Amino acid sequence: MFKIKTSRRQFLGGFAALPSFNLFSPRALAGRPEDRLVHDYYAELGVEPFINAVGPYSSLGGAKMWPEVIDAMAYAIENKARMTDIHDAVGKRIAELLTAEAAMVTSGATGALMLATAACMTMGDLEKNERLPDTTDMANEVIILKSQRYLYDRSIRAPGAKLVEIESISQATDAINDKTAMLFFLLNRSDETGIDVQGYIRIAKQYGIPILCDAATTVPPVKKIAETVRAGFDLICYSGGKGLRGPYSAGLLLGRKDLIGYARQHASPNHRAYGRSMKVAPEEYLGMMVAVETSLNFDEEKEYQRQLDLVDYMGRELSGLNGVSVSTHVPAEEAREPYIEVNWDERYAISPGGVKQLLRDGKPCIEIRALFLSGGRLHLTASMLEESQAPVIVKRIKEILDANAKNRLGRLEST
Repeated sequence: MFKIKTSRRQFLGGFAALPSFNLFSPRALAGRPEDRLVHDYYAELGVEPFINAVGPYSSLGGAKMWPEVIDAMAYAIENKARMTDIHDAVGKRIAELLTAEAAMVTSGATGALMLATAACMTMGDLEKNERLPDTTDMANEVIILKSQRYLYDRSIRAPGAKLVEIESISQATDAINDKTAMLFFLLNRSDETGIDVQGYIRIAKQYGIPILCDAATTVPPVKKIAETVRAGFDLICYSGGKGLRGPYSAGLLLGRKDLIGYARQHASPNHRAYGRSMKVAPEEYLGMMVAVETSLNFDEEKEYQRQLDLVDYMGRELSGLNGVSVSTHVPAEEAREPYIEVNWDERYAISPGGVKQLLRDGKPCIEIRALFLSGGRLHLTASMLEESQAPVIVKRIKEILDANAKNRLGRLEST
């Protein structure tokens, strides 16, 4: 099965991950018309498309890359340079753009967490580098708030670190000892707004211990990155394929020049590095740089209003149903992506989990936020929605609720 794509940019995006066959060499492209035949790979594989009412989740493939990023990646695929040179130049440029002392492109935010932790445990000691993940007789403890334990803290433990839980920041001083390698803070935990972040950073500075911040999902707006850098964290990690709309397998680690240098010791292309397997391709280096440049020049207010208009539309339509209430929210710490929360009363004999499953199983498939992240409620976002998809979502939810209305079920039972 084939479909026509008329844009050169779209065409290059479709083949960015493929080997450079002669048919698609620059010379061949230059001598052929702009219309190209491109495989509809998903259709051929039987992979079902879906409507994304969640956001740029990892399990759903992340955000759509900027067209400029696709062009940059295509350039890097065709034009080779030494990896260390690309690493140096891209890191310097990204650091300048985001007002950080230093920066490096990583294999996602998870890769950044692992490399940052390894750096703080070894601090450039080549003998210790060689021993990872065996951290015997080295500082290997990472202090973390018990309330901030989360899905990805396993990445901190991966290089051999031990997590030391504290109930509050006031306990951090007592927890620090000669085995403490790093303090950790999760910025995108919306229920932790009462934490004295600056107090936590001051403790780290007082004892000369690096503090790492996971800010993976806190953009847009992109200007928040510079604000987080100014807050004083020694290291900060970001996801590349969410709010920044870069390559989804890439991420960023920003921070102190010495610590970024130590993190690089653990990364590819170093042959015996602990993080050798967490490779970053040349096109991802360049793609992340262009993603940052493009994001900084993007009209985020206009995009925010577009999303707000879409969720407001869905909210108005759904709140017109008897027994259904809708409220609009904007996350405090996470990416500024408005969403609606939909609730219904006992007249509907279905749970949010039941609605979620029916939306997933329907035609078209519709994905909504995971219930463990939404407090068990039905949440709808618009960051990944096209305008034409919002009415489809509303129509499907109305159908599901109507089919599970108790009075309707009673009528059916009496016939």
